[in-house]
Amino acid sequence: MNKRKILVPLGDKSYEVTLEAGILNNISEELLKIGITKNRKILVISNEEISNLYGEKFLNNLKDNKFQAKMFLIKAGESYKNLKTLSEIYDVAFEFGLDRNSIIIALGGGIVGDVSGFAAATWLRGIEYIQIPTTLLSMVDSSVGGKTGVNHPKGKNLIGAFNQPKAVFIDPETLKSLPKREFSAGMAEVIKYGVIRDKELFEFLEIEKKQK
Repeated sequence: MNKRKILVPLGDKSYEVTLEAGILNNISEELLKIGITKNRKILVISNEEISNLYGEKFLNNLKDNKFQAKMFLIKAGESYKNLKTLSEIYDVAFEFGLDRNSIIIALGGGIVGDVSGFAAATWLRGIEYIQIPTTLLSMVDSSVGGKTGVNHPKGKNLIGAFNQPKAVFIDPETLKSLPKREFSAGMAEVIKYGVIRDKELFEFLEIEKKQK
């Protein structure tokens, strides 16, 4: 697909969502375009499944283009979206020497994005972060809007902050690796958007379903 950009208009916190097949392979070029200069430290947060698919190539692209990059893997699953995981990210941030000029990149689904965004909001009282969602649900929902946080034993998403990303990059090629159930979960969210406020989208989805 051709590159497409969608502006999220939020005044001085506005940012763009960029969609392009294969954009993960050229992430350094995209970072430079939005003003992230070389030699800045970048902490990439992901999980093992995503890292096995894209991690090595993604990290090497950053390093080859003179970014100081490190990847930290958190465990997959809602039960790990907690303060313990957040504390582990802080430990790595300290050891890596993340300063106020550094960047956190969330490479993964909604849990990775939520925890990474909250870590960025609270490390040194806030540093920039970028969302790179790899599931349909995170592409259409959690990566946009700035909702970040972790769960508490007493309830889901009780600890968090609204923290808008500097940018969102979406590579639709990552959808090919999704299990059918996870893709369906994302489509349920898309259908909900159509029902709530976009008749044209809803009718388009109906037509697509009938054609299949």
